Order: sequence, then C-alpha cells, then structure tokens
Amino acid sequence: MEELQNPQAETQDMIDRKAAWIERMFDRLFSAVQKNPFATMLILSVVLNFWQYNVVNEMNRLRIADITLLNEKINRAVEKGGQLDLSGQLTPYNKELRDSNNKKSDTSLFHLNGAVESVRKYWNFK
Repeated sequence: MEELQNPQAETQDMIDRKAAWIERMFDRLFSAVQKNPFATMLILSVVLNFWQYNVVNEMNRLRIADITLLNEKINRAVEKGGQLDLSGQLTPYNKELRDSNNKKSDTSLFHLNGAVESVRKYWNFK
C-alpha cells in the first residue's frame, strides 16, 4: 500500500534544507572574510550591486506593465462611455440644428433675384 505523504512534513523539510544552505553560505563567507577581508568585501559589493540592479529593473518592468494595463483599462472605459454618451450628447444639438433649419427660410435665392434685378437696372440705365 502506498504511503500517504504529509504536506507539512514536506514543507518543514524544505525549510530545513534552505536554512542549512543559508548557514553553510554564512560559514563560507565568514571564513573568506577571515582569510582576505578586502577581496571578500569587494566581491560582496559587486554581487549586491548586481542584485540591486536586477531588483530595480524588475520593479521598473512591473511598474511599466502595471501602467500599461491601467491605461488600457482607462481607454476601454472611455471608449465604452463615449459610445454610450455620444448619442445622448448629440441629441440636443441635432434637435436644435433641425429646428433652426426649419425656422430659417433659405434667403439665398431672394438675394440672387435682387442682384439680378439690380444688374438689369444698371444695364438698362446705360
């Protein structure tokens, strides 16, 4: 029969292994500092600077991705809201435009007729 595995035991085992690894690394670091402190500090400084550079780049990448996602959401919301509101916003304008067209009569032909008459009078006078 197959043994049932305990997830807590597996988790504790993983934690113990990581703790042992960290302890070994600190022991190695301590012995390296005792042998040559300046070289060890130089190497640690370079490693920490490289790690900090990677952390900053990852944070910037995540920040840019977050801003891009937020901008896309805003654009979709504005587009959706614009589609819903545009017809409601244009309705009074279209109604006013139709009313003004109905109220105003086209006087361009009247003016044209008057201009033709004045030209006739001018030529008949000469």
